[in-house]
Amino acid sequence: MAEKTKSLELKVGIFAFVGLLILSWFIFRIGDVKLTAHGYHVRVLFGFANGIKIGAPVRIAGVDKGEVKEIRLTHNTDGKPEVFIRVWVDGDTLIPVDSRAWVNTLGLLGEKYLEIIPGKDYNKVLVNDSLLTGEDPTSVQEVTDLAKDIALQVKETLDALDSVLSDIHEGRGTIGKLFTDDRLYTDIEEMFADLKQHPWKLLYRPKEAR
Repeated sequence: MAEKTKSLELKVGIFAFVGLLILSWFIFRIGDVKLTAHGYHVRVLFGFANGIKIGAPVRIAGVDKGEVKEIRLTHNTDGKPEVFIRVWVDGDTLIPVDSRAWVNTLGLLGEKYLEIIPGKDYNKVLVNDSLLTGEDPTSVQEVTDLAKDIALQVKETLDALDSVLSDIHEGRGTIGKLFTDDRLYTDIEEMFADLKQHPWKLLYRPKEAR
């Protein structure tokens, strides 16, 4: 009886162990976890990180080739903030030193990710722990302020145009008189009538005073 119990416990243990192995493989498969991944790290410097988080994907030439591993905020000697984003990149990926990097967004309200557009000089590429200076994205507040400035300029232009049209309609100012004063039209009409009768006046040049 004892041997049967031990045999049953052994079978149950083997079954549980195999099940645990299958479950672990399934979890790693679904989560796309790489146990033996070969790659290197690159630091990207920003003045404004635009809400990117650890674990965000890194796209190189539009292809997912890495992941954000660390985000560190410091300040330079002038007191300005500096954001260092440490990313892991697949080992078979070459990133020229003249590459461009910025924080991009999937859609209008999608997740943030690091976009890297490779440069052209593949004779000089980034190595482990190299530093790449990124391009700071425009914040929502800056876009809002710009829109307000544009709207204010448009309003001022429309107000000025409305004032000019009002002057023209009411005959104020030089332009207003030009459109509303009948004397100007009469003078021009008389001038053309005189030239028709005396065309020689077009060629007449008065003598200069001595």
